[in-house]
Amino acid sequence: MRQSAARAVAIRRAGTFLAYPERMAYEWITIDPARMRGLPCIRDTRVTVSAILGQLAAGQSAEEILAGYPYLERADILAVLEFAADAFQEHELPLALPA
Repeated sequence: MRQSAARAVAIRRAGTFLAYPERMAYEWITIDPARMRGLPCIRDTRVTVSAILGQLAAGQSAEEILAGYPYLERADILAVLEFAADAFQEHELPLALPA
């Protein structure tokens, strides 16, 4: 794991079935109040989870994102997706009622 900032807090949660090493997202996604206003970031970079999710939502492929961020790896994008999926697990989202 490439963690250089001692103050970064790794988010961890056990028991998730993954196609890559268990708990990878929680080892690679960090939250540091002194970096990017405490938003979840990939490892100890300034690349936020929301930035990558936004690019995926806009239709960019993983390869296009990796070309724009050459210091990231495909596993970083998978960690972002896992983190986001777990963040919304079992949360109620407000939906518009039919008219």
